[in-house]
Amino acid sequence: MGRRIEEIPPATFLAFEMSETPWPFALQQQAWLGIIVWTDEQSSADQNNELVIWFLRFPLDAAGKLTSDIRDDFVLRLINTEGRPAQDKDNPYGFKPKQEHMAYFHAQAARLLNQPASSYYEHARDYFAGKPGYDQWAFVGFQGIADIAVRLDENNNAALLCNAIPEIPAQPFEALAQCLEHQKIDLQLSQTITGVLQKKLDACDNSPNKSNRDNSAEENSEKDIDANFISLCIRALSNTKDQAQLNTQIKHILSTQHGSHPEILASISGRCWLTLRNESTLALYLEALSRCTEGQDFFNLVVVDLINVPGMQESILKAVKSPERSDSLSRSIGELFKTFT
Repeated sequence: MGRRIEEIPPATFLAFEMSETPWPFALQQQAWLGIIVWTDEQSSADQNNELVIWFLRFPLDAAGKLTSDIRDDFVLRLINTEGRPAQDKDNPYGFKPKQEHMAYFHAQAARLLNQPASSYYEHARDYFAGKPGYDQWAFVGFQGIADIAVRLDENNNAALLCNAIPEIPAQPFEALAQCLEHQKIDLQLSQTITGVLQKKLDACDNSPNKSNRDNSAEENSEKDIDANFISLCIRALSNTKDQAQLNTQIKHILSTQHGSHPEILASISGRCWLTLRNESTLALYLEALSRCTEGQDFFNLVVVDLINVPGMQESILKAVKSPERSDSLSRSIGELFKTFT
């Protein structure tokens, strides 16, 4: 439930529980989990055991692992509440997911449990088929969009989205991107999203009087709107099967006028961290991060978060020591190191 919503193999979870391996999707130095549990309770004699969901987050140590103290404290709380952590009002490990995360989690859980999609599914399919008109997005339930995202291999849904994405307004595309970021999308769907991304980048490059613009409120608002759409494309592409193409797109975006926008930088570090294992991509990213108008606190927050992702620490340490780094990046690194002393 952290950097993306993804099913964890039992062996991976057991190794994490035993403090043998770091959590693979650490975010803000915590492991975020949604756990489906069958209780011994039954709502009636002819029904199966009740299904409940626990949303939990555990702080991690410097190595990204679960400590035995945290694990044992949680187990003790489970024993004291008879396996009902939601009844522990002082439970420090529970959290409430964002609505879009909750919707995707329920959609994914329904599919894993061989349950039907929600009642919003067919209406969402009709919308992406263009039946009511693409301007009629306000009546499409987010849960239905999440259901389509987890069922791309059913009912020709992937092709349905490929046809719709170039036509739909920004608002339904935002909802769709928030779901696709968790999904392993195929090459055709990736190419469709890349197409709308490139169209937006070209429009930004070719905007009139670009070199003569000032930093007026109207201009900044326009940049924010463009950056928001670009970041949504990044998120939608983040789990694509074609990670090489994603890396190419990320490098291109970082070299544009929008590359140092905080929303874009956050999308890359939060969703596309695997591309930052590429040495040249990471170098471009850190340079853009050092130029971000959010300042030093944002730089520190992002770098520290990335360092705690398994496999990233060595790459970042190598990048910050590079003799080819700019003066801007050198200053940001120097200020970051001061926080460790």
